[in-house]
Amino acid sequence: MERTKSKMNRISLLLLMIMPYLLSGSSPPPADCSNCAIYRSYISGDMQMWKMGLSRLQEEYRLKPDSCTLYTLTEARYGYIGFLLGTGDKETARPLVDVFEKEIEQLAAFPEYRAETEAFRISLLGFRMGLNPARAVTLGPKALKQLQTAMQTGGNNAAVWIEKANSEAHMPAFAGGSKEKAADSFREALRLFEDLPGLSACNWRYLNTMVLLGQLLEEMEDYSGAREAYLKALKREPGFRWVKDELLPAVEKKLK
Repeated sequence: MERTKSKMNRISLLLLMIMPYLLSGSSPPPADCSNCAIYRSYISGDMQMWKMGLSRLQEEYRLKPDSCTLYTLTEARYGYIGFLLGTGDKETARPLVDVFEKEIEQLAAFPEYRAETEAFRISLLGFRMGLNPARAVTLGPKALKQLQTAMQTGGNNAAVWIEKANSEAHMPAFAGGSKEKAADSFREALRLFEDLPGLSACNWRYLNTMVLLGQLLEEMEDYSGAREAYLKALKREPGFRWVKDELLPAVEKKLK
């Protein structure tokens, strides 16, 4: 009798865990495949290490073409392209964006990464606009439509909410842009990360979302909120150099 009761309790717990996904029509999130070499390069700011990590992931995927490795590779390329465009290095970024697009289409073959695939498609359009701002006239509406698709597909996925926040932070107000909305979307992404049962200690995007929220709050002149976001990042990773040496000291000066 006790064994039967214990078994029923386990079944009930399982149903509670999967019920949100059954109701939303989406799949439970796949395992966190974060790469610790990419994470270390992120917290240290060593982009040469990031490039080496990308090369290793490419070779790993060539030898073992599974969905987890492909997702990690695509995510790492996404981060590296974002870094290049953020530093104005469009020439290096341009061919990588084409590679990124091919990886997204490969990832689309794996249903467990459907939400992440749709989120990457939003970022791909953003990268295209970053390479050529004149294309925003045609690509902007496509990005809005793609955001709707991603939200319908993965409304409970942190990656989708990150792209929603990025879109809201940069699109004009008449198209639905709002820094306040973007801040709320970043917070929702963080909540979804934190709800993951197997969040990896090497998940660099979780940390990066805290940074994106902090930077956005600084733009909004909410310096206390930005400081809180940066402190949260340092609590998670005390060795996060960018936050420890630059972002946090700078916002604390604004609070004086």
